[in-house]
Amino acid sequence: MKTKSVSITKFNGDSYSETVHDKIVNESPLQIIVEYGNANNRRTENLSVTMRTQGDDFNLVKGFLFCEGIIKSAQDIISIKHIDAEENIMLVELSPNVLFNPNDKKRNFIACSACGFCGKSISDIALQSLSSINSDKKIHASVLYNLPALLKSSQGLFSETGGAHAVALANAEGEIIQISEDVGRHNAMDKMIGAMLAKNAIPLKNNIVLFSGRLSYELVQKAVAAAIPIVCAIGAPTTLAIELAEENNITVVGFLKNESFNIYCSPQRIIQS
Repeated sequence: MKTKSVSITKFNGDSYSETVHDKIVNESPLQIIVEYGNANNRRTENLSVTMRTQGDDFNLVKGFLFCEGIIKSAQDIISIKHIDAEENIMLVELSPNVLFNPNDKKRNFIACSACGFCGKSISDIALQSLSSINSDKKIHASVLYNLPALLKSSQGLFSETGGAHAVALANAEGEIIQISEDVGRHNAMDKMIGAMLAKNAIPLKNNIVLFSGRLSYELVQKAVAAAIPIVCAIGAPTTLAIELAEENNITVVGFLKNESFNIYCSPQRIIQS
């Protein structure tokens, strides 16, 4: 269930209207359990709990496992399923070939919908193994100008509730090929990456990704994992987002509008129209 209808009292000026119904974006916990090990010694581990919007859990979990470096392809997953009636617990059966160490990957805290790194220490973040993006893909500025309107018209959940983040993946011609929404921006990114992983489309070296809000560190980290060379945001990037992008040769575009934008690093990929 992506939304919930609630009764609200709506004020207009000094008076208020009668009680009306409003749609609120759903936020509920998703527990991720992994089964791993060789055929003769299978074990299970509670990996993480994240606050998310229901509706695309399979892609969310696939993308999460990929961005965490637990799997390298969709073939590393034997099966994935909900194991409770409320569909808030997922069991992922990893291939025996997957080398999984729960002491390295387990998150000890709930990851809230605002942060993709809750439950990790500073050293966990700093020591991640990331590879520089090797892509000479160039995009015309006119393509970027068109993206905000395309994103807005595709945000069905946001249109209903006003409470969801969106991530859109576009090709070099500016056509949106995948859009994902969630109460958490990092979850929306995981959903998008999980969908492309299921299509065996990663790495995404010829694509652009656009975020509906600000651009933070964890979103750039996920872009690095998927090898996306150009990352755009309607809002502003953070300092760590820019630093990580610079280290990995990613072009960062912020404050993207239909007539203007700012380039924060690797401007060589953007061609003036």
